[in-house]
Amino acid sequence: MNLSNSRTVRGFTLVELLVVIAIIGVLIALLLPAVQQAREAARRMQCSNQLKQIGLAVHNYHDTYKVFPAGSVNLNTTTAADKSLSNWAIGILPFLEQPALYEQYNQSVHNSHVDNQDVLTTILPAMLCPSDVNSEVLTQPSQLLSIDIAPGSYKGNVGRRFGGANGYFDYPPYAGSYNASQKTSIGPLHVSGVNGLGWERFATITDGSTNTLLVGEYHTKTRPDTKTFWASSHSFHNLGAAQPESYTRIPDWEACYAATGNSQHWKCYRAFGALHAAGTINFAMCDGSVTSIPQTIDNVVFEALSTISRDEVVTLP
Repeated sequence: MNLSNSRTVRGFTLVELLVVIAIIGVLIALLLPAVQQAREAARRMQCSNQLKQIGLAVHNYHDTYKVFPAGSVNLNTTTAADKSLSNWAIGILPFLEQPALYEQYNQSVHNSHVDNQDVLTTILPAMLCPSDVNSEVLTQPSQLLSIDIAPGSYKGNVGRRFGGANGYFDYPPYAGSYNASQKTSIGPLHVSGVNGLGWERFATITDGSTNTLLVGEYHTKTRPDTKTFWASSHSFHNLGAAQPESYTRIPDWEACYAATGNSQHWKCYRAFGALHAAGTINFAMCDGSVTSIPQTIDNVVFEALSTISRDEVVTLP
């Protein structure tokens, strides 16, 4: 008896094959969101770690110079490019293991001087959150500069808006006209060199360094020319303000601007926001810790966290 001839060799039918493919497709569809969430969680953690290093660098700067770096340094109360010098991100370069890049920067000439353009066009991974979009593409900012420079993902905190709709401590004309009562709106990294504004120290953060914002994220999915620009010392290019309008925490410049009625672009230029799926914004605090703040944080609490000496009693959400 020939056993081989008595067996019937059976393969998959077309219907069975299609069913198997469909099952595999469903499993992949179920798995893909989990993989994407895991990747975003890793990116968010990397952004948090970078802010931790930035916070430590600011502390090391303070240990060395006994003050925090200036948010920006300006020679007078105009926004002229030749009056703007260095900024906080350039100041901490030696403490981010970038001493050679720091030495490239000529402190005796203005920020956008040809001598400093190699620094302004350097893509610096330490200043880029992987969740940010178009973060490694040189871009011309929407204001002041006519060259393509390197974006960033993090802005220093100048405090809260003061004196109406357009009073910011990053903008020399307004910072040069504040009064004594309005100075309580100031944050740790503001413009220095105008109207008696100097450099802050731990001693001037009387609201407590644990509950005072130092550096936070700003990403935008639209208008790359309104991104953060880490090495530019022009006003809002790498400085932001805590504002009472919740739309200033949207990581989309055009959506923010539309929410103002297309009439108050300055609010969106000073925005904080991050493209994390969880809807959170990472901040380095003045004590060196890092926290994630929800985009939906109470407006009053958010503003209170931004000032250094307003005597608000608030805690992190």
